[in-house]
Amino acid sequence: MSRVLTLLLSCVVLLGSVHTAHAQPATGAPAAILPSWPAPGAPLTVQPLTVPKGLRKKRIYLDAGHGYRDNTGNSSVTCEDEADFTLRVAQDLARRLEATGRFQVRLSHKAGQDVSYRTRISEAESWKADAFVSLHSDARGEATWWEPTPGQRCLRQDSTPGFSVLWADDTAEPLKTRRVTLARALSQHIAQAGFLPYNGVDYVNLYAGDPEHPGVFVDRHEPGYRIMMLRRPRIPSVIIETHHALDFEEAARWKEPRTLEAFAAAVAQGLVDAFSGSAAPPPAVATTGVAAQK
Repeated sequence: MSRVLTLLLSCVVLLGSVHTAHAQPATGAPAAILPSWPAPGAPLTVQPLTVPKGLRKKRIYLDAGHGYRDNTGNSSVTCEDEADFTLRVAQDLARRLEATGRFQVRLSHKAGQDVSYRTRISEAESWKADAFVSLHSDARGEATWWEPTPGQRCLRQDSTPGFSVLWADDTAEPLKTRRVTLARALSQHIAQAGFLPYNGVDYVNLYAGDPEHPGVFVDRHEPGYRIMMLRRPRIPSVIIETHHALDFEEAARWKEPRTLEAFAAAVAQGLVDAFSGSAAPPPAVATTGVAAQK
């Protein structure tokens, strides 16, 4: 009887070993390929904020782009006005930046307020803001009409997603260096969070790409047509084009709480790096490259 029991136990162990072997993945099997932004499920990282000792609390003037008089900006792939989008995102970003305890934030306007663009700049300067950050969404390329819902016609163009950070170099030092440092620090951390830097294909003759910092572009509009929010402030100023509003997948991702959370964390770290000198020192600015419709 003991011999029979021993044989039975040996068979059970053998079968268990075979089952375990089949359950293991084959050696050298390819890892699962994660989707890339802006595809659904493409991962975003919420970066923990690292602040060097001694850095004082900074004042950030946060401009929700457009929203003055009848200027509502672009209309997205689902017909959301850019002014409504930027106000929603600016309010969320302001709350998250304030929550870090490292920033004091002032919004350019609230819902229903009609604040001119010149007034926004003068308010930021009189408040002695450390930076002027204007939020926008972009509308690029040749779009076609479609209906997200029956009877609703909106423009759509899904081939050029991505964010960009814009700045202007038509000023004297040290402001010029402070502007480009801010733009590069923000772009670096937004990209590290998982957002796609825009390649600038539609920016020809309007903005020049930064060859060492994907997503960063310097204003190259003709004199007299350059962007007021980049050129006029006497404090470091940038425009963040958060995404391509006519791209269906990217516009959908910007309605997700995780996107807002990851974006806010990236902006917070970019601001800290720009103010603390943690950002890489800027080399000479390139003027070749690649335009937004602002």
